[in-house]
Amino acid sequence: MDKLRVIKNEANRLLKANIFRQGLSITDISHLEQGQIEHLAGRYIDKILIKLFKQNRVSIEKEELDTLKQEIITELAGFGVIDRLLKDPTVSDILINSPNQIYIERMGRIEKVNVRFDNPGELSAVIERMMMKSNKRLNASSPFIDFRAEGGARVTAVIPPISASMPFYCIRKVLKDILSIEDLKKFGTLDQKLLDFLKYCVKARLNILASGSTGAGKTTLINLLLREFIPQDERLVIIEDTQELVIEESRHVVRLLTRPSSIERKGEVTLRDLVRLSLHLRPDRIIVGEVRGEEAFHFLHVINTGHEGSMCTIHATDSEDTLNRLEMLSLMGQANVDYKVVRRFMDSGIDLIINMTRLPSGQRIISQVSEFNYQNDRCVINDIFSLQRKVRDDKEIYETKLTGYVPAFWDKLKIRTDIPDDFFDIAE
Repeated sequence: MDKLRVIKNEANRLLKANIFRQGLSITDISHLEQGQIEHLAGRYIDKILIKLFKQNRVSIEKEELDTLKQEIITELAGFGVIDRLLKDPTVSDILINSPNQIYIERMGRIEKVNVRFDNPGELSAVIERMMMKSNKRLNASSPFIDFRAEGGARVTAVIPPISASMPFYCIRKVLKDILSIEDLKKFGTLDQKLLDFLKYCVKARLNILASGSTGAGKTTLINLLLREFIPQDERLVIIEDTQELVIEESRHVVRLLTRPSSIERKGEVTLRDLVRLSLHLRPDRIIVGEVRGEEAFHFLHVINTGHEGSMCTIHATDSEDTLNRLEMLSLMGQANVDYKVVRRFMDSGIDLIINMTRLPSGQRIISQVSEFNYQNDRCVINDIFSLQRKVRDDKEIYETKLTGYVPAFWDKLKIRTDIPDDFFDIAE
C-alpha cells in the first residue's frame, strides 16, 4: 500500500475519533444529513492531513490535497470504505461477510478486495444509512431484510440469530447505463438470430417466462425486452418486491411495490395482492419482477384472462425445472386446487420459456428457449433454441442455436409480425 493510501486510512481513523469525542456515535453520524457531516468533518480534516503529511515526509500539490480531503469526507458522509465500490461502474455486486472480509463481482468474476471497516459498528452504521429511506427495519425480531437503497442498489442484510455469528450483506447494484443490444451480443449473451426471434415474440404478444439462477441475467433480459420491443403506447403494470426493472420515465408505466407489515403486524402488501390489483388498473401487459410464492397461481390466472404479452421471472435451472417450480409455487396456499387445473393454466397461459445460464467463465448466456404442452398428463418440452458446446483452440465455445423445431405459435408470429417464412430453417 502506498504512502498516500496509508495517510488516507489514518486520516479517516483520526477524523472519526475527533468526531466521537464530541459525543456522537457511529449511529448518530449515520442519521446526519450529508451537509451536516461535511460541516462537522471540515473542522478537523485540514489539521489532521497537514500533521500526517509532515510525519510521513510526503509533499502534495494543493489540488491533490483538496481531492484527498473530499474523498475522506465523502466516505464518512456516504457509505464508508465501500463508497468507491458503489461508484465503480465495473462492480456489479458487493458481498460483505464481515468488516474485514469484502468481496466484489466484476465482469462475472468474484474477487476479494483490499478494503475493510474498522469495526462491526462502522459497518452497521453504513447499512443503517442505506436503510434510512426504505421504511424497513433490521433487528432481532426482523433479522433479515431486502430493500432498495438510494441510488438503486438492492441490499439484502442478515444478522444473528439467522446468521451464525456475524452479520452479512449482499449489495446488488443497478447498472446506470442499461446494457444495449450490442453489449449483449458482444458479451455472447445472444446472437442476432436469437435477438430477432425474441423481437418477434414480444411484438406478437406472447406470454414469456424468463428463468435462471441468481445473477444469471434474468432481469437484464426483461429490461432489454421492455426497452427495445414493446410499443411506446402500451400501458405496462410492473410489480416487484424491490424496484429492479429500469424503464424510461416517458413510458406509460404503473409501478407497484410490495410493503412489509408494520411493527403492529399490520399493513403488509404482498405480491399476490398486487397481482390481483393489477387487473383493475387497465394494463396492456403485466410484468412481474419475480414469482417466488403463492402469487404464481394468481399470475397464471391473470395471463389466462386475456392479458397477452405479460412477462415474469423465476429461479430455475432449465425449462423442465421452471415448469416444476411454477407448478409447486402455484399450489402453495391453494388447498382446494387440483394440480391438473394449474397445469391447464400453465399450458394455455405461457407461450415461451427463456432460460438464462451463468457459465463457469462468468459469461451470462441464453441457454434454452422452449415451448411446452401437456399430453396425457405428461409435459412435453420442445427446444426452439438450445445451447451447443464446441472446443476451438483448446477453448470452450458456447453458442445458442436453432434446433429446427417450429413452435406451435408459428401462426401467431406469422399473422402479427413480419417474420420470414424460412426463419426456422437451419442453414447447411
